[in-house]
This record gives sequence, C-alpha cells and structure tokens, in this order.
Amino acid sequence: MNLGNFMQRVDALARERNLDKNLILDHMERALQQAAQKRFDAEGEFTVTIDRETGEIRAFEDDKPVNLEELGRIVANVAKQVFVQGLKETERDSVYDDFITRAQTVVSGTIMREEHGMFIVSLGRAEAILPREEQIPGEVYRTGSVIRAYVLKVEKKGARVRIVLSRTHGNFVKELFKAEIPEVADGLIEIKGIVREPGRRTKIAVASVDPRVDPVGSCVGMRGSRITKVTDELGGEKIDIIPWAEDPAQFIENSLKPARVLRISYDHFRDRARVVVSQDQLPLAIGKAGQNVRLSARLTRYKIDVMSEENAALQRQKGSDQLQKLIDEKLMDDFLREQFLDNHLDSLAVLAAQTAERIIETLEGASIDLDRAGKLIERAEALLDPEQRAEKDEIVRRRLESERIAADEEARAIAAAEAEAAAQAAAAGVTLDPGANAQEPPSRA
Repeated sequence: MNLGNFMQRVDALARERNLDKNLILDHMERALQQAAQKRFDAEGEFTVTIDRETGEIRAFEDDKPVNLEELGRIVANVAKQVFVQGLKETERDSVYDDFITRAQTVVSGTIMREEHGMFIVSLGRAEAILPREEQIPGEVYRTGSVIRAYVLKVEKKGARVRIVLSRTHGNFVKELFKAEIPEVADGLIEIKGIVREPGRRTKIAVASVDPRVDPVGSCVGMRGSRITKVTDELGGEKIDIIPWAEDPAQFIENSLKPARVLRISYDHFRDRARVVVSQDQLPLAIGKAGQNVRLSARLTRYKIDVMSEENAALQRQKGSDQLQKLIDEKLMDDFLREQFLDNHLDSLAVLAAQTAERIIETLEGASIDLDRAGKLIERAEALLDPEQRAEKDEIVRRRLESERIAADEEARAIAAAEAEAAAQAAAAGVTLDPGANAQEPPSRA
C-alpha cells in the first residue's frame, strides 16, 4: 500500500465530509479490527492501530503481530461496509450538532428540486425539506432560487438528518423582525404576540421597555422602510403592527384597528368580549370573510363579538322585552332589569344557564341575594321556548368547555413548574417531597 497516497485520500475525505481526520481513522481502525477478529478467530485481545502521521497499519493479537494482508477480499468488503456505516453515522451526528443549534432561526438556502409538491433546499452541508403545508399559499418557488425559511424541526432519521423548513410559521415573521429591526434584536422592543394567516395577513403586538422608544414607529421605520423589507420577503403579505396594552379592553381595541371602536365590554355569562362600532366601521372591524376580527381574537385570546350600534340597541331591547315577563310576575323591578342588561344578562336563555352564585358574584353591589337569584333562574327556565332552550344548552356547553381547557392549562403549568423545580433540585443534589409544597389551585371566576 502506498501510505502517502492513503493519507492523502484520508485528508481529501475529511475535507469533503467536513469531518476530523482522526475520526475517520478511528472508524477505519474499528472496522478493520472487527473484520480481522472474525477472520482469524482471535481468542486474545485483538487491536488495530493506524499511525496518524505515516498511515502505517499495525495489527496485534495480544502482543503477537498479525498480517492483515491475509484478510481476503470478502472480509475486506465487510470492513469497508462497517467503515462506511460508521462514517455515515459520524457525518449525521456532525450535521445534527451543527443544525440543532440553528433550530427556531431563519436560514437561507437554494432550492434544488421538487418532489411531490415538497421542495428540497440545499443548506450547504445538508438538505432540508419545505413541505407543501409550510409553503405560503400562492408563492412560486423556482429551482436554483435562494429562499429564506424558518427551521421548524431538526431530528435524526436513521443515517440521515431530517431538517424541516417553514415559511408559514408565526415565528418566521418574528425572526424577520429581529433581523430587520435593531430595537427588536436588542430587546428594546418586545414582541408580545403574533398571529398569522400566511400569504394574507399577520397581526403582531409589540411593546417597548423604554418609554422613549415608539414600538410601532420603530418597527415601521422611516416611510415604511423597515416593514417593507419584511413584507417583501413574505410576498406582500399585509402586516398589522399593534401596540400591546395591559388592559384587555384597550388591547382588543388596538387589535381591531384601523376600525374605530365605540365601546367594549366583557360578557361574563357568555365568556366573550362585546365590541360596538358604528355601522360604517362594521365591515372594517370584521374584515374580509371575518379575517380582521378572527385574527384579533387569536391575538388577544378573547372571543370577540363585533356589532353595530344599531344591532346592539336592538339586542338590548329584545332582552328587555324578555325580562319584562319576570317584572310582570313581580320577580324583579325596572332598576334590576337595567343592571341585568348592563351586565349582558340580557335574555331568559342566558339567565337560565347561570347559577345563583355566579349571578351574585358578577352583579356585585346589585340588590339581589341568593334566594332571589335562584327564583329568577328557576322561573326563566320554565319560560324558555325550544329555541331559547337550545341557546341555553349551548351557553352551558361552551362554559364547561372553557372551564375544562382552563383546568388543563393549569395542570400543564403546575406539571411544568414541578418538573423545573425537580430538575433544579437534582442539579443541586436535593431530593424533593412531591407533596411538600402542594397548594390549592386558584379559583377561576
């Protein structure tokens, strides 16, 4: 064997695969050792070493030299297979270690080809996939073009690394903001929330940690210079930059812009925010096919009902007429009816769907006690027609579903906190008693 030529080939392979030369030689040693041990039926300790400078190969069984030229072609092929397999695993691990640190970031790549609607993207050392569901609707991808995408997932699959890209994920927009807006990258502006309908519209809520910095103006830039770069990357997708507000009503109002809101109130009995706008602002608030209010609801995490002032007045009058039946039976007076209407307890169906305790809690300060509230609920139930009964059942179903979701989220939060505490304790060498710090979960109104 020409040792000089052998080491040159090892060096070339190391450069081609972007691997350490010593790792390649380690795999060769193990492959030769396994193949030779089977060939010679070695009973002692069999070792193979390759000199890192000269490339000379030496084999020993205990201290006795072994001539590897006696291996034969079949055993040599086995050694080759073992070496190739080990090299692939090492290369896979190297690529994985490189790209796992780039997960949840934006990368640039070149589109290589299309396979069944999925695009293969070259990222240099590795190839990634851009599945159909992660492509922006209507966007055209051409072979050889360079695209930017969000690294959604990096995982080992057999002897390969599977890298999944996305151009539809909300965090893709978030990372683009970090890249184009220095205040976001530096942490002066926080992104509080982001919701998206890819290719159509995105709403992003921002807040400044420095009162001297205008979060919306900084994101837009001079004459829209900053936000234009983001929208161009997204193929002209419309982006609404919303000033975040701690007050839920203000946040909801901000999220519905450019529509002008007249008033916002929260309907505790239907678990929804009610937004009233003028008739001319109604189409703007709802948006095309309900897109604006739908994205606002996802951004603020409130169910939102938008109605015109005229419809709000009609609904109040309708509720007033229904509650008149209870006034006629001397179960309430006009003043209490107005309190009910002001708090969205504005129909017999809503009233029948409540508990006396819930009414007392929500109408704090009203002239009503548990006994009277119970009688009102009982009588409202008796007065329901089939349509109103179906409405009442739907209100109860939605409330139970909301309570279940809240309980699940609370349980997950507690489990996550306990797991974090256990991990910190384990790192500190402390054993925790799972029940030692148990507390009653907070009640939910």
